[in-house]
Amino acid sequence: MSLILFEQDGPIGNITLNNPDQLNAMTPPMAQELNALVPQINGNAQIRAVILTGAGRAFSAGGNLQFILDHTGKDLKENKRKMIEFYSKFLSVRDIEVPVIAAVNGHAMGAGLCIAMACDIRLASSDAKMGVNFAKIGLSSGMGTLHFLTRLSSPAIAADLLFTGRTLTAEEALSLGLVNRVFAATELNSKAKALAEEIANNAPLPLKIMKKGIQKAPLLSLEEVFDYESGGQAETFNTEDLKEGVKAAQEKRPPKFSGR
Repeated sequence: MSLILFEQDGPIGNITLNNPDQLNAMTPPMAQELNALVPQINGNAQIRAVILTGAGRAFSAGGNLQFILDHTGKDLKENKRKMIEFYSKFLSVRDIEVPVIAAVNGHAMGAGLCIAMACDIRLASSDAKMGVNFAKIGLSSGMGTLHFLTRLSSPAIAADLLFTGRTLTAEEALSLGLVNRVFAATELNSKAKALAEEIANNAPLPLKIMKKGIQKAPLLSLEEVFDYESGGQAETFNTEDLKEGVKAAQEKRPPKFSGR
């Protein structure tokens, strides 16, 4: 059984974490499949937005518990190496060049919430539950939790959630900035698709440049952002899509971007 499903729907790529019997718990084989998919998506010029979700009733319950137990009592350096490899393969979702929307369709716990936070935009069903419950099983945080939580919310919120390990409702996650929007469970897929289509209607090169810039910006000075944005605008000045976009605005019609 493939642990990662991929389907293309016009300009939209759909990635599904596919181990519903285990609530899409994250394992090295799943990580390997996701990592291998990223260059395929980046090599497909037709894809302009991606949706990531989970099969069944959960987005992801987090790290597979047996996988965690298998690392107990082993060499510290070897465990550290394996964890970095595990994180990197799942977080390769950040290397997808087009915008990625997480459609959080149920529980997203621990590392499962981290991969959602690694996406560019997060939509959640109203019945979703989220948390970074590492401490509740005697584990320190991983999968970039400290990076994502402190940037999406704040160090104080990160401390609250990590120290208590408490579970959030979708609405509380929304209020803390961990998700962008909340929808009824029956509407989540259609709303995610509508958002992906709205994004896909824009010129693809500026989206790729801005996505990379958003990832960089929290660590850059204003002058460094000027340098990045001026380079991005200089690059897009030389595209056919810019000419089409300006012409469409002048003619008061929707643009038809070619990606050139």
